[in-house]
Amino acid sequence: MTKKIPFIIALICIFQYANQGISSLPDQCLYYLLRENWKLSATMLGLVSWITGLAWYLKIGFGYCVDNFSIKGKRTTYYLIGSYLGLLLSYLYIVIFGLNLLAVIISGVIINICIAFADVSVDREMVICEQKQKLKGRLQAIQWTALGIAGLVVSLGGAGIAKYLPEPLNYKIAYGIAGIIPLAMLVFLFKFFKEKKIKTIKVPFISNIKKIANKRLLMGLLFVACLNFCPSFGTPLMIKIRESLGVDKMFLGYLGAMGTVLGVIGYFIYYKWVYKFPMKKLIYFMIIFTAVTNLFYLYIPNQWILLTYNLIFGAFGGITFMTLLAFFVKIIPTGGEGFFYALVTSINNFAARGGNFLGGYIYDKTNYNTTVIVSTVFTLFCLLLVPLLKIEDK
Repeated sequence: MTKKIPFIIALICIFQYANQGISSLPDQCLYYLLRENWKLSATMLGLVSWITGLAWYLKIGFGYCVDNFSIKGKRTTYYLIGSYLGLLLSYLYIVIFGLNLLAVIISGVIINICIAFADVSVDREMVICEQKQKLKGRLQAIQWTALGIAGLVVSLGGAGIAKYLPEPLNYKIAYGIAGIIPLAMLVFLFKFFKEKKIKTIKVPFISNIKKIANKRLLMGLLFVACLNFCPSFGTPLMIKIRESLGVDKMFLGYLGAMGTVLGVIGYFIYYKWVYKFPMKKLIYFMIIFTAVTNLFYLYIPNQWILLTYNLIFGAFGGITFMTLLAFFVKIIPTGGEGFFYALVTSINNFAARGGNFLGGYIYDKTNYNTTVIVSTVFTLFCLLLVPLLKIEDK
């Protein structure tokens, strides 16, 4: 039987994920800068994304720190303060000095380290609460709803900034706005947040490594890696609709906003009803739905077809995403929750960005349609792994 979600934990999750969402405000400006101004290939765009995402592959180390090293007896407060200070300093540097390709990579790495460390600190509390209260992904639905609402601001605001302001003013303003939530959170942490001191019981690193030998965890990690390493056609799709169809930047912002709203609706549907279904059936649905919707994107004669796809598939996409997140929690052993959730998400992020790079490479060497077909075949291959997953739905 599921229990109520603790208010304080929910509030921390909401604010942290809202900050994570707003941090993407400059992304549209950066895409147009790198692709349409600096003329980077799809492969190079994928490579830059893979490198700047370094922190998201090292979350296992961050998770171990959060599990075993409190600062002045506090496990959350000081990690969050350090992360938000790092974000503000990085944003300030960009606003003052601007960007070149090297600065894009270095600042991207630092910004992602700050966000990832804060993310791990909050996710540890989320996993403990999810397992203790038997929430079946409902707290994660709240987290990602907050991220989705922030994403709505990013979709519309980012598109407007990218279209109506010249470079480099556009991305500097975007980074400046992104600094508002970290600044507000620092004020909150210093003045209002009162975390109780705890006595940390250190778990030897080797003990966590031994737990990785758990067959259920290993098969779960293999499944997550295979599913996310499927070649992504996100960047090729963006190139196609901008450079072949000539779709306006603001229209893309509206599409992103619509997708975000529908995704949040999907999170809500999962929160209210879908979490009750058996996990394996949801995973089968997730894979088949993804493969089928991929094939629709072989036919994009104009921007209105894109809008139609968004409208039809958006909410279901939110449901499948929440299914994957709930699966993460299912395969995590008790004890060292920060470490193991970080391990699962590290592999997820590494594989996903690797899939983005692979998709860009296939596109550069072949064409858009081939990339979509290869992505679909890789996705369907993951069906073979589902019977091997050990998932209890009790």
